[in-house]
Amino acid sequence: MARPLGMDPASAHDPNLWDVLIDREEFAHLRSRWSEEVSEDDWEGVVSVAASVLGRCPNPNGPTHRATGLALGKVQSGKTLSYTALIALAIDNGYRITVVLAGTKKPLLEQNYARLYADIAEGRPQVTAFKNPTQTDADVVRSVLHTGGHALIVVLKNRTRIDAVTNLLSVLELRSYPTLVIDDEGDEASLNTQFRLGVQSAVYGSIQRLRNVLGSNAYIAYTATPQANLLISGIDGLSPDFAVLVNPGHGYCGGSVFFGDERDRYVRPVPDGEAEQDSHIIPDGLRLALATFLVGATILRLRSPNAMHSMLVHTSNLRRDQVNLQTSVRNLISLWRDILSLQDPDPARSDLLKIFHEAYSDLSGTVENPPSWENLSEGLRQEIWLVEVWMVNSLPQARDPMGTPFRLRNNILVGGNMLGRGLTIQGLAVTYITRRAQTETNADTMEQRARWFGYKHDYLDLCRIFLTAQLRDDYTHLLMHEDDFWESLQRNQRQGLSVRDWPRMFMLDMELGLKPTRSNIADYHQFRGKGWDVQSKLIEDEGLASQNVQAVRDFFRKHPGDIRSYGNVRHSVIVHCATDVVISELLAKIRIDPGEWDKSYVEEYLARLLLEGTLPSIEVMLMAEGRTRERTLREGRIQPMQGRTPDKDVSDPSYYPGDENLHGGRVQLQVHIIRIQGETLPRPVETTALALYVPKDDPHFDLRFVVRGADENN
Repeated sequence: MARPLGMDPASAHDPNLWDVLIDREEFAHLRSRWSEEVSEDDWEGVVSVAASVLGRCPNPNGPTHRATGLALGKVQSGKTLSYTALIALAIDNGYRITVVLAGTKKPLLEQNYARLYADIAEGRPQVTAFKNPTQTDADVVRSVLHTGGHALIVVLKNRTRIDAVTNLLSVLELRSYPTLVIDDEGDEASLNTQFRLGVQSAVYGSIQRLRNVLGSNAYIAYTATPQANLLISGIDGLSPDFAVLVNPGHGYCGGSVFFGDERDRYVRPVPDGEAEQDSHIIPDGLRLALATFLVGATILRLRSPNAMHSMLVHTSNLRRDQVNLQTSVRNLISLWRDILSLQDPDPARSDLLKIFHEAYSDLSGTVENPPSWENLSEGLRQEIWLVEVWMVNSLPQARDPMGTPFRLRNNILVGGNMLGRGLTIQGLAVTYITRRAQTETNADTMEQRARWFGYKHDYLDLCRIFLTAQLRDDYTHLLMHEDDFWESLQRNQRQGLSVRDWPRMFMLDMELGLKPTRSNIADYHQFRGKGWDVQSKLIEDEGLASQNVQAVRDFFRKHPGDIRSYGNVRHSVIVHCATDVVISELLAKIRIDPGEWDKSYVEEYLARLLLEGTLPSIEVMLMAEGRTRERTLREGRIQPMQGRTPDKDVSDPSYYPGDENLHGGRVQLQVHIIRIQGETLPRPVETTALALYVPKDDPHFDLRFVVRGADENN
């Protein structure tokens, strides 16, 4: 009975966590099933995450309540094992029902059900699995629960199927059982797409109804693209109470591998014009990608004869384009087979071998001890006959790679949307992708298309990504976006900051045509530290206002500045005040209502600048040496800054240039102590106001963040 080693530091001191029992029957059984595929180090990480998540869920032996969590992994990093471990741990600790929302597509449902059944229910009489149950299954569910068993319910993520589960579990005697609800790909379909209209979208409403009929329950959304989940309103029913990072195991190859410092090892740009290419024609970039795939297949066969080798082609969301392109690729492969069967002196064979030799030369840059060109070119004659070209979409003649096993060892998948979220392609080594919206696209959607991420360390040398220069730059920018997000959440966890209090701040430049997520799900805007940002909506509560004034006076008593004169006005100035000191000892002590001056965003913005080495210190100014200035409240707002001296020449020694002109081109934080009066106030209130200046045209300070809507923070 313990919190396992490796749990995040915030967990170790969280008083709301309960002690989770580990290494009991179900969890031990799951470990035995994965003993050969998951190392001890990686399993320790799985245990840590599962215990950390479950420990934040309602204690099944405690008072009734609800919790909403977010488990954040990375694309193709093995989140299914993570939530399978969570289910096993929940069973061991007294949860009686698990509902898994297993994706929006039937193939994904089938894949998830098969895996969960094998890992959790097969041969385990105490666990009974149900797939898309209805009211006809009610007696069986009741029998399972009445006799002390666990009901594992796996359901398609649509309103009809979820409502059927709600009806099944709405019987009074079943509502007392603690329930775990896991939402696979929790940013897809689950969130309210009708929030701007003030109504509930279909799936969102069904999830709310399900949770409302349950007693103690935890809803855990698993996703690799949490932008939407974190940008929705804080009062939304699916807004998380906590978030846990699901770190990938050893051998994971993600954005940092393909778009980091060694991007040129694996990424091959193709002309932008190929994005507009007629689907009846194979462009040069795709032709080279196909040759690279076949050369890689030949190399792989020589070292791992039974290994699968796959290629993904993603150029259009239109099914007619996918039909045409599948036909074109099949015809090209057929033509290449015929040409490769010709004798060596034949000019057609010699010309074709040139493109294969180009691919061979490229792969030789990453493959250690590649076979000789002579052996490889001979092996191509056989390997090209072991290729199947699939079309993956909703057409009748299409194939489902999740439900249909590969028949040959080399597989080329052509498709659109169905090649995105949730699909794991066995042995995926080569990707050709040109699809991108012409004007703007969503960061979470683009990240989900990166099916080439995953555990590829064993054959990373054969991996290549062919894409347009714009897509290459997009994914490089998205790597910065993801790294920044993970670093900030890890930092907030180390500090013990609740995800409710975490400032939703994503480094993302929307001017590049990238938005964080769909605008019909969340309200957000671009946040930039440029020019003056002035707090004009003030704390009017006398008690809080007094505390703020005292916090300011305590800070400047501890960190006295130099007294400087600016015309006829004197201020106390700390020229180089450490940024971390400003954040922790000043800003953190001041209470401000979120509004157009959101202190949490300002603190996070300054912290990001500090961490990247841009802003080690800030100029902090206590205006008028801390003497109280009089201001009038009008329509709930005030202008705390004093203007320049009117009717005086700048050469006059008593001329004051105004508060807004004192920054000297440096980052400056002004702290004002003011007494406000107005018609709505029974008596004047002494309080504080803050103003931050960041140079307008300095790119070092323009980090271009996206933040949650101004009114969505509570």
